[in-house]
Amino acid sequence: MRFFLGVDGGGSKCDVVLIDEEGTVLGWGQSGATTYQPEHSAVSATREAIAEALGSLPIQQLGVGFTRGGRCVGEYLSERGIETICASPAKEWNNTFLAAGRDWGIAVHAGTGSWVKACTPDGREAHLGGLGPFFGDEGAGWDIGFRGIKAALRSGWTKRTRTSLAEAVPSVLGVKHLWQATVGEPIANGQLTRAQIASIAPVVIEHASAGDRIAMRVLNEAADALADMCALILDELEIIGEGYPLMGMAGVIQHSPLYWQILTDSILRHDSSLVPEVVPVKMAVGAAMQAMQAADVQIDSQLRAQILQTQAAFPAARVITQN
Repeated sequence: MRFFLGVDGGGSKCDVVLIDEEGTVLGWGQSGATTYQPEHSAVSATREAIAEALGSLPIQQLGVGFTRGGRCVGEYLSERGIETICASPAKEWNNTFLAAGRDWGIAVHAGTGSWVKACTPDGREAHLGGLGPFFGDEGAGWDIGFRGIKAALRSGWTKRTRTSLAEAVPSVLGVKHLWQATVGEPIANGQLTRAQIASIAPVVIEHASAGDRIAMRVLNEAADALADMCALILDELEIIGEGYPLMGMAGVIQHSPLYWQILTDSILRHDSSLVPEVVPVKMAVGAAMQAMQAADVQIDSQLRAQILQTQAAFPAARVITQN
């Protein structure tokens, strides 16, 4: 039996999955952010997630697929006496298409950051986004969190700006008064991290779901910004009206049915023929599939069904928007 490890580092967490060649998910590990972090922190988080996924299983060889941190993965496996039989670096959009079982379509990624990738049946491609915080991340966790913090800071301005986020956001950041974490010195000294800002996104979604008007406006504005990227790609490739699959991937989309609905409503205003679907597995599974593919494992419907069935044993693997 051959075994495969999928490693997906990101702006808020690192996911690692262990899968055998028949598609049985044997382990799942999750730790902290690995991007926009000091190298020692990123390496430590990656090693922690791998250790959790492997547990005490007596594995001697592994195929590895990864989005980032390939060198530290190999070093850690070597320390444990595990031989890496193949190492497959993969771009996030390749993982997304493979995880979705699609060769063409439009992939929309909204985790901590965001991007949009389109592939046509005749081989044309377009990619937008991936510019990181401040210059990008439209419609993703950082963007929603950043807008949510701004809304909370402005809550006391007038009746029209009042929001329940003013009470909720400071507790997430671990401060009594929001300005302690966001205004002046914390920003100047880089004390407020990308991951911390993204951690506000679930709070915004929760309060929007509870009926907070300002929180809902934050979600709508963030979704519209990401939908604009989709509109640009549709126009660039001249594929409006052709009924492409619209694949949603990554944490904000896969954990919030509300946000996915808001986002798809906004995108469909640009092209009502698109067919939305949420990818039923996380990016780490796509990375593992990259390693499987490199080892000539056939990724068919039976293997995909086995992954879906067996990943249910691991809460961190759950795709809430699919349930």
